[in-house]
Amino acid sequence: MRMLFRIAAVVALWWLCRSVAWAQGTGTVRGHVTDSLGNPVELVAVTVQEYPRFATVTDRSGYYELRVPAREKITLVFSSNLTIITERRNITLQPGETTTLNITVTLKVNEKGVVEILGERKEQIGSQVEIKTQLYITSPNESFENNIQFQGLGVVKNNDLSSNYSVRGGNFDENLVYVNDFEVYRPFLIRSGQQEGLSFVNPLMVSNVKFSSGGFQARYGDKMSSVLDVNYKKPRHFAGSFYGSLLGFGGHVEGVVKDKKRSDRFTFLLGVRQRLSQYILRSLDVQGQYNPNFLDVQGYFTLALTDKVGIELMSNYAANRYNFVPVSRETTFGILTDVKKLTVFFDGREADRYLSLMNGLSLVYTPTRDIRLKFLASYYLNREYEAYDLLGEYYLSQVESDIGKSNFGDVLYSLGIGGLHDWARNLLSTDVYYAGHRGSWFIKGHQLLWGIDYKREHIRDKLNEWNRLDSAGHSLPYEYVIDYNQPVLVDTNLYYMTEKNNIGVQGVLKSSFQLQSNRLSAFVQDSWRFGDTGQFSLSYGIRFGYWDANREPYITPRVQFSFKPRGKKDILLTVAAGTYYQPPFYREMRNLQGIVNTRVRAQKSFHGVLGFNYGFFAWKRPFQFTAETYFKYLWDLVPFEFDNVLIRYFGENRSRGFATGVDFRLNGELAEGLESWITLSVMGTAEDLIGDRYTAYYDSSGKAIANVPRNAPRIVDSAIIYPGFIPRPTDQRVNFSMYFQDYIPKFPFIKVNIGLIFGTGLPFGPPDSDRYKDVLRIPPYRRVDIGFSGQLWNPKWAKRPNRFNQGLKGVWLWLDVYNIFGITNTVSYLWINDIYNNRYAVPNYLTNRRINAKLVVNF
Repeated sequence: MRMLFRIAAVVALWWLCRSVAWAQGTGTVRGHVTDSLGNPVELVAVTVQEYPRFATVTDRSGYYELRVPAREKITLVFSSNLTIITERRNITLQPGETTTLNITVTLKVNEKGVVEILGERKEQIGSQVEIKTQLYITSPNESFENNIQFQGLGVVKNNDLSSNYSVRGGNFDENLVYVNDFEVYRPFLIRSGQQEGLSFVNPLMVSNVKFSSGGFQARYGDKMSSVLDVNYKKPRHFAGSFYGSLLGFGGHVEGVVKDKKRSDRFTFLLGVRQRLSQYILRSLDVQGQYNPNFLDVQGYFTLALTDKVGIELMSNYAANRYNFVPVSRETTFGILTDVKKLTVFFDGREADRYLSLMNGLSLVYTPTRDIRLKFLASYYLNREYEAYDLLGEYYLSQVESDIGKSNFGDVLYSLGIGGLHDWARNLLSTDVYYAGHRGSWFIKGHQLLWGIDYKREHIRDKLNEWNRLDSAGHSLPYEYVIDYNQPVLVDTNLYYMTEKNNIGVQGVLKSSFQLQSNRLSAFVQDSWRFGDTGQFSLSYGIRFGYWDANREPYITPRVQFSFKPRGKKDILLTVAAGTYYQPPFYREMRNLQGIVNTRVRAQKSFHGVLGFNYGFFAWKRPFQFTAETYFKYLWDLVPFEFDNVLIRYFGENRSRGFATGVDFRLNGELAEGLESWITLSVMGTAEDLIGDRYTAYYDSSGKAIANVPRNAPRIVDSAIIYPGFIPRPTDQRVNFSMYFQDYIPKFPFIKVNIGLIFGTGLPFGPPDSDRYKDVLRIPPYRRVDIGFSGQLWNPKWAKRPNRFNQGLKGVWLWLDVYNIFGITNTVSYLWINDIYNNRYAVPNYLTNRRINAKLVVNF
C-alpha cells in the first residue's frame, strides 16, 4: 500500500510540473464568434495554422477558449465547412497571458441579398443537419418550402401550387414547423393548391434554418416525420427590400434603435407579402373567373431590458380569400390508342375565407454565460370558411386516336352525358393558447436542454356538404341489391341479385362538433461532445406527454450519435434512433362520414437512421456528399386518403406499417461561388389495415369479375381476399431533384438557375373507404423550371458615390419560365360514372407553362 501511495505521489508531482511548464510556455485566447447579425455561430473550428494540434470548436453560444504557444507570432484560423468565409487573425501572447478575441464571420449569402438559409454540418448530431439553401428557387408558388425540396433528404413535393411537402413516407400533417420556438400550424379545410395562400415562413425575414428528415432530437415536438426549425433574424442596422411580379408583391424593413449603453436596445423586423395567383390559375383546365387574394403581414421585435433580460415579440396576420366562378372545363386523357375527352359547363361559384392570427411573446433571461432561460406564451386563432355551390353538365366522349385518319383528334361518339353538383357550407374555428419554458445549460462539455409546454385548445366545427352525380337524368350511385330474379352463387350460398337505381345525393356530411382539451408535454436532453477536437457527439433525451381528450400518456426516448474519424479526409458518420408519437389534433379524429372519434390514440413510430457525410474538393471548390438509410416501423396508424391536398382520415387506429429507403445528396460549387444540389431518394412505405378484407367474384373461366352489377349472371364462384400490406398514399418509390446555378464568366451579374424534379407515381383509387382498391398509380411527376436574372445596379458601379446610389444595395430583374416543357402533371382525379356504373378517372392537371417577371430592390 505504501508503495502504491509513493507511485501516486510521484505521478501527481510529475503532472503538476508538466502543467506548470505547459502554462509557462502557453497563453490563452478566448472569445465569441458571431455572424453579421450578431447571432452566435456554433461549431466553428478554431485552429493554430502553424500547430494544427492546437484546436477547438465554438459551443452553442459561439464561445471558444484555446491555449496557444507563447512568445511567437501565430495565426488563428476560424473555419466551418461550406458556410462561412474563413477568417484569420495574427496574435502574439506572453506565457500565462489571457486575451479576448471576438470574431465576426461572413456568411455566404446570395447576390440578391434577401436571405440565405445557413447550413453546413454546423450542428450535425445524428440525422439533424443544417442545410445551406439558396433563397430564390424558380417555382410558381414561390414558397420557402421549395428550399427544403431540393436540400432536404427524402422530401417530396408534387404540387407546384402548394407549399405542402411529405418526408420519407409521411403525410403533410406529420411535419413539425417552428419559428423562433413557436409551433406553426397549417390550414385544415383547404382542398386544393389553388385555395392555399402563402406559407407561414417569410423568406425575407429568415436568419437560419435547421431541418431533419427523421430521427430528430427530444427537444422537438411530437410528430412522426420531420422538423423544420426557423429563426428570424435580429437586425444590426437599417435595411429593407421590395419586390413586385405578375404574381404579387412584397417587401420588408428592418432596423435597430440604439442608446448610450447598447447598440441593439430595440430591433424591429417587418414583412408584408401579397399574392395574386390568377395569372397562374388561368393555365388550368378549368376556365373561369379566378379572384384569389392572399395577404400576410409579420413582425418580429426585440427589446433588451438589461444585459441579461430581453423581450421578443412575434406577430402574424394572414387573410386569404379565394373567389372562383367556373365557366367550363375540357380535359383530354387516356393512352395513345384510347383517348377520351371530358367537357364540362359550369354554373355557380365558390367563395372561401381563411383567417389566421398568431401572437407570441417570450422573455429571455441569461443569468450567466452558460445558462439561458426562455419563457414563452402565445395565442393562435384560425377561422376557416368554405362555401361553394357548383353545378356542372358533362359530356364524356371517345376521341379518334389514329394519327393516320383525317378526323384525328375529333370526337367519335358520346360515352356519357350527365351532371355534377357539389355543395358545401363548412366552418372551422380553432383557438390555441400556449405557455412554455425552454432552458439550456453548458456545463463541462455538456449542453443540457429542458422544456415544458402547455396548450389549451378550443375547436368548433360545423360541417355541411354533399355532392350528386347524375348520368342521363339518373342520380348515381348505381348499385345492386339482393333479390329473387337471377340465381347467383355468393359466398357459397345461392342468392338472387337485381340492379337498383338509388336516387339521391352522395357524400352527405352534416355534423356539428366542439372540443375543448388540454395538452401537456415536457422533455430533457443532454448533448455531449468528447474526444480530441470533439470528434464524438452524443445527444440523448426523453419526452413526456399527455392529452386529456383521449387520456393517453406517453414517453418517447430518443438518441443521436455522430463520429468523425481521425485523418485528413472530412468524413462524418451518424446514427439516430428513437420513438416518435403523434397525438391527434383534430383532422385525424374525423372520419370519412364526418363523425368525430375523440378516443383516437396517438400514431406511433420507431426511427432508425444511419448516415454518411463526406466533404471533399473538386476543381479547387468544396463539395459534400451525404447518404442516409432509414427504417421506420409504424403502428396505431390512422389510415387516410388524399383528395388533392386535403387529407381524409378514417378516424380510428386501424393499421400498422413501415417505411424504409435510402437518400443521396451531392452539393457543391459547380460554378464558382454558386452552389448546386442533386438529390436522389428511393423509398417504399406500406400499411396493413386491421380486419381489411373483401369478396372477389369469378366467372366460369376463373377470371375476376370487375363490374358485379352488370355481370352478376356470370358469377360462378367467390372468395374472401385479405389484402395484407398495401402501399400507403405517400408511397413514391423514386424521387430525383436537381437545382443548378451558373453565370456568364465575363458577365457574372447575369445568372441562370434550373430546377428539375422527377418522381414516380403515387397510389390512388376510387373515392371510397376501401383502401385495398388504392393500388393504381398516378403518372410520374416531371417538371423543369428555369430562371434568368440580371443585376441592374450595384453600388460599386457608381462613378460618383452619393447617399442615394450607395443606399441601393442592389437591383435585380428576374425572368422565370415555369414548367418550360409544358408537361401535364396529374394531382388527383375526378371520377365520372355512366348509367352502367362504369367509372372513368379523369385527371386533374396542374399548371402549364407560364412566364413571370420579377423586380427585386434591396436597400
